[in-house]
Amino acid sequence: MDASPPPFSFSRSASDTNPGPASDSEMDAPTDTADTDATDADTGAIDADAADAGTDPFLDGAGFFPGLPSGYGDLTGRSAVVVGGAMAGLAAAHALSRAGYGVTLYERQSYADKRVNCGEAITDASLLPLAKTPDNGFPCATTAFEVQVRDGNETESALFPAAWGYVADRNVVERRWAAHLAAEGVAVREGSSVSRGEFGELTDAYDLVVDATGQPSLASRFENSTEEYVGAMTAINADVTGDFSGLHPRALIVFEEYLGYAWCFPKTESRANVGIGWAQEALPDDFTAAFAAACERNGWPTPDPGTANVAVIPRGPSLDPRRTYDRQGVVRVGDAAGIANRFTGKGISQAIHSSYLMAALAAHDRLPEYPRRLHGTMRPEYFLSYVVRGTLEDNRLDLLRGVLRAVDGIDVESVDREPRKALARLARRPVLCARLARSPAIRRRAVRALRDDWEYAALEPGSGTEPETGTEVETGPETDRETASGPTRSLGRRLSALRPGK
Repeated sequence: MDASPPPFSFSRSASDTNPGPASDSEMDAPTDTADTDATDADTGAIDADAADAGTDPFLDGAGFFPGLPSGYGDLTGRSAVVVGGAMAGLAAAHALSRAGYGVTLYERQSYADKRVNCGEAITDASLLPLAKTPDNGFPCATTAFEVQVRDGNETESALFPAAWGYVADRNVVERRWAAHLAAEGVAVREGSSVSRGEFGELTDAYDLVVDATGQPSLASRFENSTEEYVGAMTAINADVTGDFSGLHPRALIVFEEYLGYAWCFPKTESRANVGIGWAQEALPDDFTAAFAAACERNGWPTPDPGTANVAVIPRGPSLDPRRTYDRQGVVRVGDAAGIANRFTGKGISQAIHSSYLMAALAAHDRLPEYPRRLHGTMRPEYFLSYVVRGTLEDNRLDLLRGVLRAVDGIDVESVDREPRKALARLARRPVLCARLARSPAIRRRAVRALRDDWEYAALEPGSGTEPETGTEVETGPETDRETASGPTRSLGRRLSALRPGK
């Protein structure tokens, strides 16, 4: 590879967006593209349109890594193993390979048999190095995400444009991406699980071990410390067929009078992913019955229970950031790092970002910075999602409707990646801010988030959350907590601490 790859900086023109919905002929194509192999069985050559040859989202800087130089040394001979071949693992393998590592990727399932249909709405598909075609698992360029709040007979809607939004056939996306990696020289070991004992041997065999196995991670299972993860959401969803012409190509998320939400993500005018998710403390007794009831309330087809998929999603930050990297050469990305939006459960963009950040730091021999940098980029998102989630926890849908009116029209990805835009909109609504501030529970959440005081801080010593010796980290609940010996920082200074990357 070139000695000086493009700089790791974010730059995207206003016209650099998704091309809009595919043509009717593409959208109505047979839905069995999941059975189409991305490589030729004899030669292993990848399809000509499988990779987006014009750009590389890692080398072109879509991960947004300020402060890293554009060049790095010769990485020839360095090896990395990635355990877990879903979105975070595929992104890690891609980025490390591009940086010059020799990469081996383990996925316990066969990509031909893998069924993944949770998290099929991708709010920033530009992060994936695949052409956005139905054959690659991108049947619908989603123009906007509509969010509804329903309180009895009253409904409030807000529309969030999606510059790079797609509803995907995720099993196809993952298989095509894995084939793309294999064609570029990554050793893809699908249908190969890694036991706890084998995981412990990887640090001796490879220079870098990437844990992308989800929550709780294989690293935690190896250390018998799975209890170090605190907080999760549970979702059940399925693909259904029906008439979605009135919604397509938009996507719909519905908040009702429970701690969670339902969704309908059309892939074509006749096919959609529908689902419902709940906070850990609000799980129903019968997932299937609650799912069917949500579909009936919203007028969506009720799926066959046998086709439904249940997934556990982190309530970020569900893991002490100091545990995302240790000096033995193990780094956690995606769900394994405990990152996801604690209000919506959205995690694909976050997972890919964590993998690209990890690889950029590894390429510069600066991996000890990973916990601080990752948590620093996520903190503004955690703050906003934690405070807004409080409106649901308090059953204050009137406040949630007010928040939606304030942030209506912001790009759906910007709400997470640049939450200061949403916060600035809220600041221009003094009456709404006063109503939010009058809620003691919401005030407590705001203060806790500003102090970086999350649930993992309450774990007992010895539960597996202590940082590895020598790990650099400048975050954690003790960093900003008030003490008897020091004054409380002003609110303005606390808000300034939420700058991404700080």
